[in-house]
Amino acid sequence: MNPPNPAPDFVRSDYLSIGQLASNLGWSVRFIEGLVRGERLPGLEIDGAWHFRRDDVIEWLEQKIQTLDATRVRQLEKRVETSLVADGTYRRAVAADRITTRMPERGIQLGARCSTKADVLKALVDLAERSGLVYDPDFLLSSLVDREHLSSTAMPGGVALCHPRSPDPVAISTQFVCLLRTASPVDFGAPDGKGTSVFFLLCAPDDRSHLYSLARVARIIHNGALPAILAATDEAGVKQAIVSIENLIND
Repeated sequence: MNPPNPAPDFVRSDYLSIGQLASNLGWSVRFIEGLVRGERLPGLEIDGAWHFRRDDVIEWLEQKIQTLDATRVRQLEKRVETSLVADGTYRRAVAADRITTRMPERGIQLGARCSTKADVLKALVDLAERSGLVYDPDFLLSSLVDREHLSSTAMPGGVALCHPRSPDPVAISTQFVCLLRTASPVDFGAPDGKGTSVFFLLCAPDDRSHLYSLARVARIIHNGALPAILAATDEAGVKQAIVSIENLIND
């Protein structure tokens, strides 16, 4: 069977038809129609045909990724990954080429003493800057703050998927993921009203890489990584907890 054609990059399409959106996300047109009706996926109906604004779709996915069925999240991850591999953005789609390979050596910090959302965001930027992958830390911090003003990136269960408001290849050198665990839970605006202790920082130079990170980390969390991350006594233990889950879900 021939591999599917690479999906068009969101960046190159400000507005997408429902068929183009289905191709980008790896979902059926019928499923997307159901999302429009039931989940209020933002779209515009013109002459009986649905059209979707790129930025609105990405923002919706960021907010809804934790509530989507696990099968749909997997489909999204695989479709975006296939596209990235097909055009050479990712070199290959094998088990070794996963989120843990994009976590810099000094990209994990435990026991951070943060008491506010502002403290956490600053600590995340400091962590990213320590990795040597950030060209403009002030811009990154401003973009993280702007994104949190839209809506909190905290998920139920004590974890947040923090990221800039939009991908920016000028501020970072490459796609990477950092992880911060605070000494005590922080009020980060989680929908369950509880504090957040584990913060992923997802930075990517383009929308597809961002969606891949978002879907991949959501799958890692859905498959039980959080308790092991919280129980880990050092940075190596945190990374091994994530590696163990990735080994389970690689396919």
